[in-house]
Amino acid sequence: MNNAENTSEAPVILAARRISMQDRYSMERLHDLSLEIRKGDVVALIGPSEPGKRLLLRCLDLLDEPEGGNVELNGEPVQWRYGGADRARRAIGMVFSRESLFLNLTVMGNMTLAPSDVSKEDEWLILDRAKSLLKFAGLSGVADEMPVNLTTGQRRRLAIVRALMLQPQVLLIEDPGDKLSPEEKNEVYALVREVVKTGMTILFSTRDLEFAHETATRIVFMVDGMIREDGKAADVLDHPQFDRTQAFVRKNTGFYREINARAFDRYEFEGAIETFAVGKLVPAEKRRALRGILKILFLKMLFPHISRITLTLDVKPDTGDVVVTAQYPGSGFDPLTQDGDADADAAKAELLACVKSARYRLPSTGKNEFIVVV
Repeated sequence: MNNAENTSEAPVILAARRISMQDRYSMERLHDLSLEIRKGDVVALIGPSEPGKRLLLRCLDLLDEPEGGNVELNGEPVQWRYGGADRARRAIGMVFSRESLFLNLTVMGNMTLAPSDVSKEDEWLILDRAKSLLKFAGLSGVADEMPVNLTTGQRRRLAIVRALMLQPQVLLIEDPGDKLSPEEKNEVYALVREVVKTGMTILFSTRDLEFAHETATRIVFMVDGMIREDGKAADVLDHPQFDRTQAFVRKNTGFYREINARAFDRYEFEGAIETFAVGKLVPAEKRRALRGILKILFLKMLFPHISRITLTLDVKPDTGDVVVTAQYPGSGFDPLTQDGDADADAAKAELLACVKSARYRLPSTGKNEFIVVV
């Protein structure tokens, strides 16, 4: 988690004051929602609805006027008429996940267009800042390229530093890792962390709770158009209070899958495991071992006795261990001690020879847990 100083007494830069509005593109709606972003905050916006989070970001970026309530910038209500919203928006940087770059301009052209139009700075100062920010993002070598010639990760990094060209007071980012390969995602995340180090006030939406935990000082959980939890990152993600937050965190931390033995597609399942493990930078040798271990665990040890299983995988960043947790209903079934035939005994021995540890946790509220560390 980011170690920025406590910002609870810092001035409020951007605030939503009891805003209500309907999304024109979906059925999502914000309901009497209030949120304060203070100077130095790094806030991660999480929740199950991508359109809902996008709607809030668009409202805070002053692109959509709320039907009820208002947005405040530096303590002053935004005046939406007569260009007031456009003038206020210069203090806000916005990065959409689709980048919204000007495809007819070069990388440098994208960087310099807005400040050249709205700023009274000398052209050489604008150009110098653009070069500095491109270097900051590792994009100096593509300054004369057109956006179509860039990778998705490069376009995302360009969108971030382009949003910094007007030197905004607050930066809004829509899901910085959306639709990126693991390598590109790591590059974009590294850039966001470098921006955090500059002291920039940031609000970003994300589905990556590990990134949110490592980067944000605050977590805001939004569901059904309302904010349900808002607090320090460790408090909300490690000890969520609201049941919907608990369910969301459990489902989105690591790999989560509800499995029915009667409709088990082994090849689709192994593909999903591989995608998750590659995204978590699990080495190829350990990925192969993980697939083999799960095959033994499910096909040879659990499925003969259990039909419905909830599986979670979590990769420990400090050790690289993969923790496999199989949770299932019943009065008590320990696959390691259950009497069985020679095939069952062979499966147990095969599993134990391939893992660091395996243990059964006694049933709690009707749920058994079998935990394997790879």
